[in-house]
Amino acid sequence: MNRDDLLNIGAFAAATGLTIPALRHYDEIGLLKPARVDAGTGYRRYRRGQLDDARMICGLRAVGVPIDEVRAVVGRTPGQVGSTLDGHRERLVAQMRELSQRILAVDEFIEKGNPMPALQAVRPVQIRIRVGDVKEAAAFYTAAFDVVFNEAISSLQFGTYRSDRFFLITLEEGAAPASERDGSRFGLLVDDVDAAHDRALEAGAREVRPPTDFAWKPRTSCVRDRDGNLIDLSQA
Repeated sequence: MNRDDLLNIGAFAAATGLTIPALRHYDEIGLLKPARVDAGTGYRRYRRGQLDDARMICGLRAVGVPIDEVRAVVGRTPGQVGSTLDGHRERLVAQMRELSQRILAVDEFIEKGNPMPALQAVRPVQIRIRVGDVKEAAAFYTAAFDVVFNEAISSLQFGTYRSDRFFLITLEEGAAPASERDGSRFGLLVDDVDAAHDRALEAGAREVRPPTDFAWKPRTSCVRDRDGNLIDLSQA
């Protein structure tokens, strides 16, 4: 190996944006091994050909991609890196939705002057619906209604625990209903029925009834999700 092709750890860090402690850590965990380590001094040296991988690692870690996912794409094609970024973006959007709900809960607690309100009445907080594929169903509902999907409990989560808005729609994976009549039916209050209806259709729902005004109840519509479940949308 040509010594002129090697960079010491300081020069390599400066050229890639990674810190020296980060490079030492990535060597220890096997993510980015130096080309040569001096047996006597322990000094690390890197090939110039490693610069691209190091810069990619720096970029992915800067936006919070987990180490294991970074490891999986080092040396891979741009398309494979793009798939990892797509998945990470979905994770960040889900975190943003959850954070937005927490902010709403904080605002509610501030308004009520009690950080842990005691719920005085018995009320329903969960329904379960059957879906053909939990991941696909979660993608539909988060795209259509901008809700949080809590993967740990396979549930669409509205509000935060112990807040008045808390409610779960749990997705249970199983065989598709024998007919659409076997699906569940539930209602959602939304800020704008027309906008929510259109968004649901764009996400893959089918229209059952367009937004309609009634003399005896709020403006409503009805759509059917991909798994045959009926969703009634009502103007909040």
